[in-house]
Amino acid sequence: MIMNQLRTWLPLGAALLLTLSACGESGPVPGEITLTDAFVADFELIDHHGEPATDERFEGKPMLIYFGFSSCPDVCPASLSVLSASLDAMGKKADLIQPLFITVDAERDTPEKLRQHLSFDDRILGLTGDAEALEQARQNLRVFAAKVPLDDSALGYTMDHQSLFFLIDRQGSAVRAFDDGMDPKALAQAVERWL
Repeated sequence: MIMNQLRTWLPLGAALLLTLSACGESGPVPGEITLTDAFVADFELIDHHGEPATDERFEGKPMLIYFGFSSCPDVCPASLSVLSASLDAMGKKADLIQPLFITVDAERDTPEKLRQHLSFDDRILGLTGDAEALEQARQNLRVFAAKVPLDDSALGYTMDHQSLFFLIDRQGSAVRAFDDGMDPKALAQAVERWL
């Protein structure tokens, strides 16, 4: 399993190193990563209202995408808290961006479950779909996710996954990734530059 994870992470790591080494004085702030054209924000999913949700649906509006799952015990709730606080810090400018939570757990995360999970902040739209569509969305943005059995748990399994925010500009290009532990105000300011 470790070798599979390394094979998944190596292309991402190489792409990130290349972009970081190319950044000059006007490059990203700490926690911000410039993405190359190897990262593509194409997806064909359904939203948590059961409506079709493709990348083209949000064309002309920047997107801030986070990949996670509703039964995540700690990482995803903390990241969603950062996302929500960042939207608060943007004030009315938050209306100019579409925050998306794309599940990495096709088996359990139905539209209804995502709708309940995200009910704390109606600005964040949950996306799901079949396993193949979700895998394609992850591959397009080079997002690692893997099912991990939990033999001694009623859940049966958990999902090991990468935890970053991806910023997609108005033209639909993936332009930045942000560490999920960034200060919400710093994340808000970084995103506002693209609005």
